[in-house]
Amino acid sequence: MLYFILVVITAGILTAFVAGNNLSAAVGMVIGGRIVTKSTGLAIGIAGFLAGLYLQGADLRTASEALLPHSYNIIFYALLISSLIFAMASFVRAPLSLIMALLGAAVGLSLHYGHSIDIGFVRFTVLTWVIAPVVSIASAFALNRALTRHEFKDSWRTAVIFKVLLIIVSFFTAFTLGANTLGFIDEVSGSGYLVLGSMTAGIIVGSVFLSSGVIKRVGQEIYLMRYTNAFSALFVSSMIVEAATFFGIPVSNTQTLTSSVFGTGISYKFKAIYLRPFLMIVITWAISPVAGFVLGWII
Repeated sequence: MLYFILVVITAGILTAFVAGNNLSAAVGMVIGGRIVTKSTGLAIGIAGFLAGLYLQGADLRTASEALLPHSYNIIFYALLISSLIFAMASFVRAPLSLIMALLGAAVGLSLHYGHSIDIGFVRFTVLTWVIAPVVSIASAFALNRALTRHEFKDSWRTAVIFKVLLIIVSFFTAFTLGANTLGFIDEVSGSGYLVLGSMTAGIIVGSVFLSSGVIKRVGQEIYLMRYTNAFSALFVSSMIVEAATFFGIPVSNTQTLTSSVFGTGISYKFKAIYLRPFLMIVITWAISPVAGFVLGWII
């Protein structure tokens, strides 16, 4: 009973961290570009998170069952390890992936306690993590190149259309994170009304109280992107995560969005791209699951 209570509480706290840290990725453009007010942007993000979690989060049940036994003490350790890794990464501003850390922790804990895992599923998931960034870069490159080369006759009407599209794709980005990342946390935690209630509270608290500084910084940065860039990056990223969710594969939204932004950047013929920041982020993608696995193995 004690570990169950700890799981419910930790799932809510972890959800708050995820919501607060990732809300800017979904609605940063529409807030930073003053397409909507901050309160409206928050509402869009929260609604997307909740809709994704409640409507599609169960699609990650297969992943949870393949990686972790239904033992609340082990589940608590997996959530705790992920929370610690995520908190430390946020403190040093390192873009570590929570979903990768959680999967690594689940595998490490299962092996440590002698529980069998679906090796085939793990291999397929890792392969997806390798392919997803490549597909994101290529797709965002192609879409943004096509949009920028197209000659729009009515610039004012085009701007209005892209503003509407950005609102829609911002909601969809939040939806896919709710379905995939938050859905995976929910299924790992055992789901149920108490877990969902705790996570719902975490989404609201994290979005309202933990996102303001990140939204301001990321919103100002992403506003420097053109509407076509932002739309291409968000659309491609959310579609890839949605496809992964459909097949029950946990995928990092940060990974796909970062790759999509990079893809839109290199789609310009005469634009210098600094590879070092992107390569540093790629390195952290490898560190996340390894750190989770090592901590899970030694606990």
